[in-house]
Amino acid sequence: MPLLANHLSVAPGPHISAGKRARTFPQCSNPRCASGWLQLWRKRRVPVVEGGWLCSPECTRARMEDLLGREQAGVGPVGTYRHRVPVGLVLLTRGWIKHEHLRDALEAQRNGCGMRLGEWLVANRGLDETRLAHALGLQWSCPVFSLDKHGGGPPVTSVPRLLSEGFGFVPLRRAASGIIYLAFEDRIDHSLTLAIERVTGMRVESGLLPASEFRAAQERHRHCRFARARVIEAGSLSLLAEAFAKHIEKQKPTESRMARVRGLFWLRMWRAAGTEEDVIGSVVRFS
Repeated sequence: MPLLANHLSVAPGPHISAGKRARTFPQCSNPRCASGWLQLWRKRRVPVVEGGWLCSPECTRARMEDLLGREQAGVGPVGTYRHRVPVGLVLLTRGWIKHEHLRDALEAQRNGCGMRLGEWLVANRGLDETRLAHALGLQWSCPVFSLDKHGGGPPVTSVPRLLSEGFGFVPLRRAASGIIYLAFEDRIDHSLTLAIERVTGMRVESGLLPASEFRAAQERHRHCRFARARVIEAGSLSLLAEAFAKHIEKQKPTESRMARVRGLFWLRMWRAAGTEEDVIGSVVRFS
């Protein structure tokens, strides 16, 4: 019985530290794993999902179902954020526009101009876009960035291009402390910044950029080199879990994390070679 003897010779006990036991006998992170002691003879040490090893493709599939269910549980109707003070009133009380300017802008909106109030004031009444950005910053209680201060250094590619272009933000800079400075044009999406923090493990500082600087930052960002990204569409959460699991089994990441970004599910994988890969999944109703 050499195999059993070999197993018994290294069985956990007082003479083996907890760290040694963890390295010798990794435990599958799927809480419903049925492999039991058979895990001990698995020759694989990857994939790893959110810090936990998975012993088989079946457990990877089950873990993906759990994570998608966890993220989907937060899905609900998106409410409209109501500011305490309208941006027009902020601009007026600061003396940056006149009463007649605000009246004209509101009238233009009632007539279907198709522009936001501040945008119309910049285009038609000479409002300085930096002042508009500061008024919006007061609404959102957030800082106003500038490319001179926050646009230097190497480009930030920690977030997939699909998300930044689809949801209207630009990662400006990554500080030495690990903070990512994320710029929006006219409103902050806190659910998005939270998802980025969860997946990357870095802190996000959000702020606004004046319109022309935002467009310049977007153009610069479009020419960056990003990690490989894949888009997956499935007809149900179960099918999406299966597709995610197959991809994880193929890539064998040493770590991976998932977060929901509005209606999308973002999976980031890190591999032993130091490379990263993103998978963006969604549930669609095929006709």
